[in-house]
Amino acid sequence: MSFKTPETVVRNALMSDASVTQYVGHRIFYDLAASEDSLPFINYRRTAVDREQTLGNPMGVPRVSLELTIYATTRLQTRQIANAAREVLDGYSGSFDNTTVRQASLESESDDIVTLDGAELPTVYAVTQSYDILWQET
Repeated sequence: MSFKTPETVVRNALMSDASVTQYVGHRIFYDLAASEDSLPFINYRRTAVDREQTLGNPMGVPRVSLELTIYATTRLQTRQIANAAREVLDGYSGSFDNTTVRQASLESESDDIVTLDGAELPTVYAVTQSYDILWQET
């Protein structure tokens, strides 16, 4: 049995879209980017999962909360990448690697200025998007 995860479907959707990859290429990472990776890039991580139950059994369609954080050297570039990601993912449904996402929806978005790990690095701009994703677990 292969391990299914909606994160792989989301990453594939982003990596298959030229409006996203024109900015970040293949620099889309689960949790953390490597210190040698250059800006801009996207990190994503699962922040929650809710599984509804019927009388004695799970429904098999959990809701996963997924957070994307886009990092770039200018606010304009973070906004451009965030808009491209939103256009791909908000309302998205699709399959990859035998895993099906029924619907993704953007729930919130925020801007920030952050210092990446390493004191010698300059501050960078960040946009964080939170998505709710319904996916077929079974």
